Amino acid sequence: MRETKAAALIALVAALASLAPRVSSASAPAKLAPAAATKGSIVYLRYCVSCHGPGARGDGPLAPDLRVPVPDMTTLAARNGGRFPAARVERIIQSGEVLRGHGSADMPAWGDAFKRTEGTGAATPQEAIRNVTHYLWSLQPTTAK
Repeated sequence: MRETKAAALIALVAALASLAPRVSSASAPAKLAPAAATKGSIVYLRYCVSCHGPGARGDGPLAPDLRVPVPDMTTLAARNGGRFPAARVERIIQSGEVLRGHGSADMPAWGDAFKRTEGTGAATPQEAIRNVTHYLWSLQPTTAK
């Protein structure tokens, strides 16, 4: 089971690490929603911290066991021209993303996982995804929001 979880997180880690300015700002939320970010911290702590670490810097306890280096999630905006790529982050968490050089996605889409899992603190899987996206957004340097 631990191998399955680690493999499942590899694709998310790799996908988020490769964020590029491909998402138009028109499809992304206009601004950070602090209440959603607070709720998203629950989702993050339950599902993401094992790889990404408590500060989202890629230093979780499972990070050394993964084939793909776990990225620092506090630099998503910096790696995207100073804008947080909220729409793309939501899409990757919802559906996963196949990356060149990685073959098929190793991680199941969290959208489906959240449908079968309680404990996200959200009424729907999409709300849980939105909340964790806003939490990651809240971790970006203030100049990049």
